[in-house]
Formats: sequence, structure tokens, C-alpha cells
Amino acid sequence: MTIFAHPDDAEFSCSATVAKWAKAGCEITYVLITSGNIGTHDTTYTPETLREVREREQRNACNVLGVKHVEFLRHDDGRLVADLNLRRELVRLIRKYRPEVVFCGDPTQVFWLNNRINHPDHRAAALAAIDAVFPACEMELLWPEAGPAWKVHGVYVRTEEGLNTWIDASDTIETKIKALREHHSQLDDNTGLEEMIHQRMADAGKAHGLAYAEAFRVIKLKE
Repeated sequence: MTIFAHPDDAEFSCSATVAKWAKAGCEITYVLITSGNIGTHDTTYTPETLREVREREQRNACNVLGVKHVEFLRHDDGRLVADLNLRRELVRLIRKYRPEVVFCGDPTQVFWLNNRINHPDHRAAALAAIDAVFPACEMELLWPEAGPAWKVHGVYVRTEEGLNTWIDASDTIETKIKALREHHSQLDDNTGLEEMIHQRMADAGKAHGLAYAEAFRVIKLKE
């Protein structure tokens, strides 16, 4: 299961690994907490029309990757808060789909790639995901109406700090790029997307003998 704030967040963060695991037979669920409905400078959109566009783009990207389930929670883009209501929603989905692992961002990462500020929605989504995974979703007496308790085996955190796991993405980097290309409202042909993805993933894999890799900090909760 992936839990991120906006459409395209998971594609940038972990989609080569998602494609690799889906191809191997894993059942993948995407959870989008917002639908990115204010994520544009194009004022011809309204929040409602942009939501429709971005949800369609996300479904198309998921089809490219082999993702089986997509859940849109439709919280307000740009105003996301990691509160108890959101935690309960995520607990319900984790208990429903019973994933072995959850991918999310890093709630502590305010600055990104040395010269960028991490979006506050990204941090809120990551904190909500981690708090839902542990201990909430495994506590039988907490929100029993959300379904039977479930223990996630591990959390794959997309971060720049404390990396300990590198996934070989040599066979799926092009699938990642193809999935990202489905987000037409966010990316155009002049963004240098392919060069950026190739460079980042080559840098991630270089020290580990891999042509391309996605890197994570993995927190094991169950052996």
C-alpha cells in the first residue's frame, strides 16, 4: 500500500518498486489523501474540474503500473492536517486491504534535495500514515468499527536521511516514467522529466552496483 498526499506523489517516490512488485504478483493499493485539486497555476481550472482531471490521471498511471486498487479520500489540498479523523480513515483502509508493507514520505523532512521546501501536505500525509500503521491499526480496542486489527510488517519511507534499502529498478524505470507521463496537468514535455529520473535513480544505485534504484529507509515492525 502507498499512502501519499497528492496524485503523482507515489509515482515520484516509489513507482518503479511498485511496478516491479506488481509484475511479481503483489496486490498494490494506492491511497491518495487529497486529489490535488488546487495543484495548478492555471486559473481555467476550478477545484472541482481539477480534481476530476487529477483523479483520472492517477487512475491511468495506476493502470500503467499494475496497481489493483485506488482510494481517494478527497481531503482539502493545501490544508491537510494529520488529525484523528484522518488517522481513523487510514486505519480503516489498512485493515480493509491488510498490506504487508506501507510506502509513505518522511514527516520530519522540511527541506528536500538541499534546496527545496517539502510541501506541508507531504509531511502531514506521512505523519498520518505512520501514526495509522503504528500503533493504531494493530490495536483491537481502537476503532473496532474500522475492521479487525492488522499489523503491517514494515514501512518504506521515501526520504533523504537514514537510507538502508535500495531496490533494483533497472527493469522498471521506464514504466515509472511512463506512469509519470500520465499526469499531464502537472508535467509537460519541457520539464526534463526523463533526464531527472534517470539521474536520480542512477545516483541512488551507483554505490550498490545497480544501474538504477529507488532508495528507502525501511522500518521493520514484524520479522
